[in-house]
Amino acid sequence: MHEMKIAFGVCSLGIGHATRSFPVIRGLLKEGHEVVLISHGRALTVLKNEFPHLKFYDVEDFPIRYTEKAHQFFPYFIANSHKVIKNMIETHRLFLNIDKKENFDLIISDSRYDVFNRFKPSYIIIHQLRIMLKLALLRGGTMLYNHYMTKFFKKVLVPDFKENGISGEMAHNLRFILPEKVEYVGILSSFRRREVPRDIDTLISISGPEPQRTLFEKKVLGELDTLSGKVVVTLGKPDEKVQSTEAEIYPYVDFETREMLMNRAKVIISRSGYSTIMDMYVTGGKATFVPTPGQPEQRYLARFLNAQGLTGYAEQESTAVADMVKEAERFRGFKGGYDVKKTLDRIWEVVL
Repeated sequence: MHEMKIAFGVCSLGIGHATRSFPVIRGLLKEGHEVVLISHGRALTVLKNEFPHLKFYDVEDFPIRYTEKAHQFFPYFIANSHKVIKNMIETHRLFLNIDKKENFDLIISDSRYDVFNRFKPSYIIIHQLRIMLKLALLRGGTMLYNHYMTKFFKKVLVPDFKENGISGEMAHNLRFILPEKVEYVGILSSFRRREVPRDIDTLISISGPEPQRTLFEKKVLGELDTLSGKVVVTLGKPDEKVQSTEAEIYPYVDFETREMLMNRAKVIISRSGYSTIMDMYVTGGKATFVPTPGQPEQRYLARFLNAQGLTGYAEQESTAVADMVKEAERFRGFKGGYDVKKTLDRIWEVVL
């Protein structure tokens, strides 16, 4: 395969889309291709830190923010959906101008429907093809929307397994989207399994969009004295300053430190972001997932894995932190040890 210039778009909601893209970007560079990044916000910052030598374009992709109350988000989203659509049309036009300047040979997008060119091979990496809203009619509507949007891509690459997957109905038993359009490529994670002692009793990872991140932080820090053993808390906010004698607290940890902490932890209390779940599929360990209020994807994933007997499930507002730890210990957890190279080989088969 000749060397190609590849556009790589990354969704800016959280940093999970960015970190799970690391191995794909590294693999493309190793194969001798030129990669140009397109992202926004913290996701772009993380990508620039990991790949400082790569060219990038800052293109905003999601112009609305999360609400403080969980039940307010969906009405707010519907009321502002015109902004999302208008923004997507504008940013797609902007991408086409970038493409005209750069002349890409191939386009790969992680969950950005605006990064494609219908006249060039365009691929999208996405796990949320059905948004798990409470009403079945609305869930069907999200599939229709995804069916329309995926028409502009040659293939849909789902970071999961076709059988015994971890995304449940979000990416399986799909309607409208043609089966031959979907490729299940396997787990995507930048992490590795490390053979180190599990000497941290509880690792609590606080992350996600405001204001829920701060609300979760206040809850955890206020209940640290109820936990026993070695406790480590990561706040996911570089400028945070906290003093505590009950636990080891990191305002922010870099990629390698987080990888090591997850390998060392007996129990992890975390948001149920899909990237975190995939990371644990590699590192292994027991967990209780606490979905971000107002995010139906996280709530569905946490409940799905709980029903599979894998991990504990807890509500941010109503479950004590000590009970979250006890909940994790009741479940079998992740075995760990998955080799992401299998996923990359599958992606190369489809894309290159």
